[in-house]
Amino acid sequence: MKKFNSDYYSPMFSERRKRAGLVMLMAGFVFACSTALYLPKESTRISKEDLREMQKGRVAYINKCGSCHSLFLPEKYTPGQWKAQVERMATKAHLTSLEEEEILKYVTKNDSSLFGSHISPVERK
Repeated sequence: MKKFNSDYYSPMFSERRKRAGLVMLMAGFVFACSTALYLPKESTRISKEDLREMQKGRVAYINKCGSCHSLFLPEKYTPGQWKAQVERMATKAHLTSLEEEEILKYVTKNDSSLFGSHISPVERK
């Protein structure tokens, strides 16, 4: 049986393995966090236009908000608290007014009291 020779492997190899492991760990963390967030789906309670806005809001929430800090599950705060948080963070995150509205629709699950919409909010599960 061959004996393992550690001199055979260069230090570069171990650095590559460390980097690859770190990248995989970070990718797993990002994936785990983003999959915990609900994905808006088609429903009789929400219009297709609002659904598209909520889906765009989810992407913006993950990309814009998640680029600076951990993401919170939408259920963590009330719609009023989300509105205050999104308004407060909009300038820091360089959100357009459209992105701000889409994110707010996503995290509040399209709560009609915030938007004056005749469409009911998405059913919370």
